Amino acid sequence: MEHVETQEEWENRMSFKVLDFVKKELYFDLRFLEMAFRMLTPVPQKNIGTLATDGGNLYFPSEWLIQIFKSNAPYLNRVYLHTILHCLFSHLWIGQKRNRLLWGIACDIAVEYTIDGLDKPSTKRPLSWIRQQFYEQLQKREDGISAAVIYRMLLEKEEDELNKLHVEFYTDDHR
Repeated sequence: MEHVETQEEWENRMSFKVLDFVKKELYFDLRFLEMAFRMLTPVPQKNIGTLATDGGNLYFPSEWLIQIFKSNAPYLNRVYLHTILHCLFSHLWIGQKRNRLLWGIACDIAVEYTIDGLDKPSTKRPLSWIRQQFYEQLQKREDGISAAVIYRMLLEKEEDELNKLHVEFYTDDHR
């Protein structure tokens, strides 16, 4: 008797196709990252709301991936690249004893700043006022731009501003 594909199996199969499409879209703009685009093994995961990685696997909720692909496919390019850059910048491994929430925000800002600076069609988006203002603060610094530098900046911010930055730059799941 032939196996009848379940909804979950179909969603997982389609998700792999979506991820392949996203990698190809990014490859056209960022050929130098070809090896990085292949480094994570895709793994469907139900209990998350966006992409996540442990440095070896790329976890994703299949239903969410398909929904986003239907409604805003270019966003997936950005989320995927965001997650890859966390690995390339070693953000998963160098947080050490820093405040986990602040470190996550700092890493997200560093990655988003990089993506926005690339100015590529596959990942381009309008910059919000919050991004513009924070990027201007970053560019005025003389100690470079990295997650560690941004983390030190965040230590000086009030909780309200930290919450706004967290909402603005949140992209992938850091759990």
